[in-house]
Amino acid sequence: MIIKIDFGNDNIQFISCTTKVGRRIHKFEDEMLDWFHDDSKNKKYWSAEESGEGRIPNFAAFEIVEWLNNVKFKKGIAKAKVIENRSRVPQKTWYL
Repeated sequence: MIIKIDFGNDNIQFISCTTKVGRRIHKFEDEMLDWFHDDSKNKKYWSAEESGEGRIPNFAAFEIVEWLNNVKFKKGIAKAKVIENRSRVPQKTWYL
């Protein structure tokens, strides 16, 4: 299944995943965002704010795919990948 991820500000990226995962992708959103916001688990996704006031999580399609493949479904049941050149119409849009 092709999923269009709209991060706002004209930042749109695409991932491919199994239909089983794609149908439930919205259900994973809170769990995924909680994981990305926990800097004790994944400091590599945190970067300094432009204002210099602190650090914030910074992620895009590649990081979401990494979370799906290595955290949520690390047993190997549903591998996802980033799609650079999309040739099929996305079946779902996910607004983050």
